[in-house]
Amino acid sequence: MASSAIAPGYTPCINKKDVGLSAFSSQPSISVQNAKKRVSRKIVAVMTPQQSERSPATTGSVKTGMTMTEKIFARASEKPQLSPGENVWVNVDILMTHDVCGPGTFGIFKREFGQNAKVWDREKIVIIPDHYIFTADERANRNVDICRDFSNEQNIKYFYDIKDLGNFKANPDYKGVCHVALAQEGHCRPGEVLLGTDSHTCTAGAFGQFATGIGNTDAGFVLGTGKLLLKLSKAQKWRAPRCKARRSATVRLA
Repeated sequence: MASSAIAPGYTPCINKKDVGLSAFSSQPSISVQNAKKRVSRKIVAVMTPQQSERSPATTGSVKTGMTMTEKIFARASEKPQLSPGENVWVNVDILMTHDVCGPGTFGIFKREFGQNAKVWDREKIVIIPDHYIFTADERANRNVDICRDFSNEQNIKYFYDIKDLGNFKANPDYKGVCHVALAQEGHCRPGEVLLGTDSHTCTAGAFGQFATGIGNTDAGFVLGTGKLLLKLSKAQKWRAPRCKARRSATVRLA
C-alpha cells in the first residue's frame, strides 16, 4: 500500500466536500475559498511503491546498439550480436528471379543438386517474367518458357505468368515489372532478407528490409539450401551536400 508523502513547506489544498472542516480547525492558515479557486479536484501525492530488483536477462540479449542491417542479419543468422566485417550464413526469406537470369539459375541448381532436386521452399521463391515478354525473338521467348516449365515442375506458388501478349487483361497472374510486383504482392516485408537476380533488387530496402542483387551461382545455391553467406559491411555515414549560394546570382522571371 502506497504511503502518503508531502514535501516540506507544502500547503495542501483541501476541498471541503472531501474532508470535514472541523478536523482542521487548528490550522487557520487554510482557506477553503482559495482552495476552490486553485483546484477543482482532490490532489493526492503518493510515493511509488518500491519494486524488487530485476535480474539480468539470460537469453543472450543485445549488449550494444546495432544498425538496422545488423539487426536484420542477426535475426536471419540466429545470432544475438553482430559486428561489421563478419561473414554470416543468413536464412533467406524471399528469392526472386526473372526471365533474364532464371534459366541460368535453374541450370546451376540442377547441376549442383541433381536433376530431380527440389527447391528448399516453394513458397519463398518468386518468379516473374518481365524483361523478354514483348520481344518477338524466339530465343528470348524460350527464357519465359523455361521459367514456366521450372515453376510447374517445382510447384512454385508465386509464378506471375503471362501467356497472351496481345491482351493483357487475359493474364490475371501477370504483375508487370518484378520490383513493383514484389511490393504490390506483399513480398517486401520489414525485417526480412530478400535476394534477387537483378541489380535493382536493392530498391526493396525502402520497406525496411535487407534487399540486394545476387548472381546466378548464388541464386542457384539459395534455391537448394535457403541460405547464403553474406558479409556485414560497415555502416556509411551520410552527409548532406553543402550548397553555397552565389551573391551575384540573379533570378529571372519568365
